[in-house]
Amino acid sequence: MSCPQSLLPHMRSVLACERELAELRFTWRLIETTAKMVCPAEAKTILPAMASTREAFGRLETELVRALAAENVNKVVLQMRARAQTVVDVVVRNLYERTADVGFLATDDDIRGFLRANANGRERLEARLHEYIRKYSVYDAIFVLDLRGEVRAAIGALPESTAGDPALLERALAAPGYVEHFGRCALLPGRERALVYARRIDDTDGRALGVLCLSFRFDDEMAGIFRTFRRPRDRAVMLLLDADGHVIASSDPDHVPLGRTPEAATGADGALIDFGGREYIACTCEATGYQGYAGPGWRGHVMVPAESAFREEAVALQGAGAQSSGLNCSELATIEAQAGAIKDALNRVVWNGQVMAGGRRGDSLKLKSMLQQISETGERMRAVFSRALAALSDTIMSSTLQDLQFVSRLMMDVMDRNLYERANDCRWWALAPALREALASGRGRASLGALLDDINRLYTVYDRLFVYGADGHIVASSTLSGAADDTVGRQVDGRVVDAVIRLASTQSYAVSPFEASPLHRDAPTYIYHAAIRAPGDDTRVVGGIGIVFESAREFRAMLSELLPARDGVWAAFCERDGRVVASTRQDLEPGSRLELGELAAGLDAGASRHALIDFDGVRHMAGVALSAGYREYKTTGDYRNDLVAVVALALPEASATARDTDAGPGETESGVRPGEGEEFAVFRLDDRHLAVSAARVLEAADIDRVRRIGSGEGLVAGVLPLDDAGGLEHVPVVNLRVFFDLPRADGRGHVVVTHCARGRLGLVVDDLISVTECGPNDIRPVPEMVAGRFRWLDRLIITGRDRPLVSALDLDALYDMLRDQVRGELSDADCMLQDEVLSA
Repeated sequence: MSCPQSLLPHMRSVLACERELAELRFTWRLIETTAKMVCPAEAKTILPAMASTREAFGRLETELVRALAAENVNKVVLQMRARAQTVVDVVVRNLYERTADVGFLATDDDIRGFLRANANGRERLEARLHEYIRKYSVYDAIFVLDLRGEVRAAIGALPESTAGDPALLERALAAPGYVEHFGRCALLPGRERALVYARRIDDTDGRALGVLCLSFRFDDEMAGIFRTFRRPRDRAVMLLLDADGHVIASSDPDHVPLGRTPEAATGADGALIDFGGREYIACTCEATGYQGYAGPGWRGHVMVPAESAFREEAVALQGAGAQSSGLNCSELATIEAQAGAIKDALNRVVWNGQVMAGGRRGDSLKLKSMLQQISETGERMRAVFSRALAALSDTIMSSTLQDLQFVSRLMMDVMDRNLYERANDCRWWALAPALREALASGRGRASLGALLDDINRLYTVYDRLFVYGADGHIVASSTLSGAADDTVGRQVDGRVVDAVIRLASTQSYAVSPFEASPLHRDAPTYIYHAAIRAPGDDTRVVGGIGIVFESAREFRAMLSELLPARDGVWAAFCERDGRVVASTRQDLEPGSRLELGELAAGLDAGASRHALIDFDGVRHMAGVALSAGYREYKTTGDYRNDLVAVVALALPEASATARDTDAGPGETESGVRPGEGEEFAVFRLDDRHLAVSAARVLEAADIDRVRRIGSGEGLVAGVLPLDDAGGLEHVPVVNLRVFFDLPRADGRGHVVVTHCARGRLGLVVDDLISVTECGPNDIRPVPEMVAGRFRWLDRLIITGRDRPLVSALDLDALYDMLRDQVRGELSDADCMLQDEVLSA
């Protein structure tokens, strides 16, 4: 979307955040103005820092609101594009199968013989075509035309005239392959949008005999697609557009009628369009194409009213915690870094003000009051940014979760549709007259292998096709995947043979469990079976046909083609108990186990969900969908096989050193009255609080001001240029983490500039806590028994119940230790000193 800002009026949550930020911006100006009026002299040194912090806040406010708006739009557009792409791609995949069907059925010997003989037999042929349409229920009519265009046989519909459709006949006879026709068709009068596949019927010598026409259930198919991918309380309209942009199918015809031409939005970010006097967000997608078939030039189009596009229900993200930041875009990471820099700058403003106001009276008390207001407003700012960034991160995460869930539904739908075709194929091929005659009579079985080879070459989704007698012994096999001698004579599993013998009708079929089979090179797969019945007697089963699905290749292709294009995402088809059928992961082989836990528990057919789940000890976001079946496949009690599609994305590991450092400068507990005690500047290093006498502190400086020596990770990080009345001075800066042998910090840090007997010294610390005033009862000397070990320790300060002990640094001793290249010990100081002090 070129301008997410234009959609801001429709984003309630973003508007609420914008209002909060505007109120904070006003508060900053009010505090700054008040400080200038009430205590101008005392506030003079911190006013420039306040002004720069306010300006940085204003810039970040604009970036944050823009990012919130952009991510909300991205979330909506991502969902819309996924559906627009699905609407057209699912149709195109389905139509690809139709191009294969019409080509194969046009070579059917019964149809050829009927046209060749030019004699009676229409009733028998139509009975056979009726069997075809019962199995391939995506068709509602079949027509067989002779060379004059006369309708010689028809099933499912009777045209008003036996003259057929001359224009369609002419195109089909002239075409080298199939003809795809959409629109009015004389064979189907009364239909505005008939989708017909036609193919010339050639004799074995290449001579044209007629034309075969298959009528696809277009309206029924589109209604099913819209129903599958419609969401609860959906305000979006899913459309299918023809090559000229006209609506040929609509999920809500009352909203967007057929024949309309909405403005296309083919860009990756969608577009804001006008339709019917309202603003819509729209996405238009071209078909991806399948197996070289590009489709009829149709496009998927989804549009949603702008005023309702962002009224999505909140997505629960239980258990996400801080790990959601692992999904942050670079823009979010930049905003977080900028917010952290503002927080650090604000901490320094307050901390430096507290140092400056320490030990003074009069107007300095007013300054302290101003600093308290700054601190409270800074905390409000931190809370607003924290909520906004969390909302932004949650938006990214919920969008990803919903995308994973949607893709899992799409994968499951594609699998169901694919296996529906497998059930159709085995039942239709079982009706082949040559197979029925050969198994019933026992004659001509040797020639069946060639017939199976012809079929297998056209339908390469199968590893092998084989035919067996009623006793279960295989009598013929295709040779596409190896010599037939390896298969002929084998005994089919007795359980399968018994199931095939008991199949009630030509509509029935059986499927083997997903398990390793010697008929598939000992790899696991599904084998679809149908009963072969005696000619003229459907009650007598004389054998069966088995078709071995190339499950590893075909399932993996389905998963890979639909997998979202992002690093770390993977997908799998599993049984409900987690047994893997196929996977895009090399380490998750078919037959292995994926611990789904509660992810798939309780799902009804066709249902889907998303969740956070651990796979192999790694936290993942995952979408899962349970098989719903397609048309009558797995929906009529014919077959039960609860498969699930899982699409997962690993979350990055949470940082082991991450700590809560949100707390900024504030007042620590102390029982002393103001002005009667000694003030200490308290800061954080790693997980400990340290301090120096406030009288020894000059200021806290931005760490970016340090001119580093080498990498800046050594004991002496660099020098800090300091300009005062005496001229420019370069203050050495010591990395306290290196001095105390602590691990490298994740955050930015600050430099506390101090002065000791030897001169000025900068200390790199993690965070600034407060400047606190302590009475005599709060300050304890260092116990003699540990004083020698902890030379850097000056005194011990008890500041409150939550943090009873703070170690005050002896700057002179610290300087001497640095000069002598002696490191300090900190690891045991807290425990040892706390026991000594509290027992005193």
